[in-house]
Amino acid sequence: MAERGFCPEPAFLPPCGSRLYRIGINGGFIAILAIILIYSILFAAGIAISHLYYIPLVAIAVWYSNRSIWTAAALSIAYAMVTLYLALGGYILDPVMIFLFTLLYLWGMTAVTLFQPRGFQDMTRSTRNNPAFTLDRSSLMITSATPAFATLLGYTREALEGTDIGRIWTSDRDRQAFCGMLGRGVEVRNFETVLTGMAGNAVPVLLAGRPDQMEHSCSALDLSSLASYRAARMGEEEAARKIAVEETWRQDFVTTAAHELRTPLQPVLGYLHLLLEDRERYGIGDDAGRLLKICLDNVHRERIIVNRMLELSLLDSGKVACATEQVHLHGLVCEVLAHHDVRSTAEVYLDIPGDTCISVNREQFFLVLESLVLNAVQYNEPPRRIEIRYREDEDYQAIIVRDNGIGIEPEKLEAIFKPFYLADEQDLSRDYDRMGLGLPIAERYVRLNGGTIAVESRIGEGSTFTVVLQKRGGDGT
Repeated sequence: MAERGFCPEPAFLPPCGSRLYRIGINGGFIAILAIILIYSILFAAGIAISHLYYIPLVAIAVWYSNRSIWTAAALSIAYAMVTLYLALGGYILDPVMIFLFTLLYLWGMTAVTLFQPRGFQDMTRSTRNNPAFTLDRSSLMITSATPAFATLLGYTREALEGTDIGRIWTSDRDRQAFCGMLGRGVEVRNFETVLTGMAGNAVPVLLAGRPDQMEHSCSALDLSSLASYRAARMGEEEAARKIAVEETWRQDFVTTAAHELRTPLQPVLGYLHLLLEDRERYGIGDDAGRLLKICLDNVHRERIIVNRMLELSLLDSGKVACATEQVHLHGLVCEVLAHHDVRSTAEVYLDIPGDTCISVNREQFFLVLESLVLNAVQYNEPPRRIEIRYREDEDYQAIIVRDNGIGIEPEKLEAIFKPFYLADEQDLSRDYDRMGLGLPIAERYVRLNGGTIAVESRIGEGSTFTVVLQKRGGDGT
């Protein structure tokens, strides 16, 4: 038994007629074509003078808008052949009228096809690469389909066109609801259902349909790909959430550990100072004094590391303020060099005009320059050379620190600004008092002062750190 709404294909049709029927060219369509053709020939022969045949001409262009070009070509060829046959038979025909009628078919059908607002052409212009199809209003056969829709279901276009819509629909209830709304002239949007692919697989889609006099224009959104996209997005969001949670845990751990470590360091540091300042009172000899001095130096070094951990934690939590002022760059650089006696261990070249000023927080930018200069000294071997240059344009100021050190491997460049990262962590002979906090803190202070920091490096040639600041006025604006 045929399904409801399905008009079975007549069994007596020959293969060619069957194909025409399946794409919607049925008896009514052919009858209208015949009427137009006969009436136009009679008019050209002078037998009929009425222009009423324009009515079915427009009707067929509106009802079968997706086949208007095909119709125009068929009418033009048929009209030319019949009139030629009549002319050979002795009828007197006006060649001008024949030419005008041929142009009339082409112009009329083309115009309706291009400007028909609810036709298939409008849909195909916007959905040529998207899943879309048209349904015959009476038979509910698929009369046209885009390659994307055929691919979605695993069919070829030829196999899909002429197929009853019920064959690709999993739920009869959904099919009847969707087609019923289109049949009543109701435009359908966001109709979620499941279609059946050629291999019998379920294809979840979101359908939209626009009713028309003879054909319904429909489009489909593949929900399976959308589900995969959503799953991927959810996976990315979950990964980002986990990273954020882990980062929060890390910050909390660093803060807690730093506080817990600093608390017992204070009395130890105080007692060591007390013992060393009054050695005679406590009966401390030279050997014991030397050992206590080593202990004091290590405790002091440990306190610096703990303070830097706290500093990093405060920077990451956004609890560090930044009050900027106009700072003389040349003087600040010389202060950093003198504080660490850098000139005694490296040749330093300065290219900074004496009147250069930058709008930064002085203490914070001192730490930035200190980290960059000490990094250039530590990751270097004699003869050490450090260049500190200044460049500017209308909007930006750049401080460039270059060394001739060992360089950084390309895959490690992004990691050097991460906390506790050491470029030479595999080197067992490296200094034990480095924690990999200098550059991360410097990078955060640069950002806090409204700038950026970048690095370029080549193995065996050295590294170049560039700090770029936006020019601001004396008030920090």
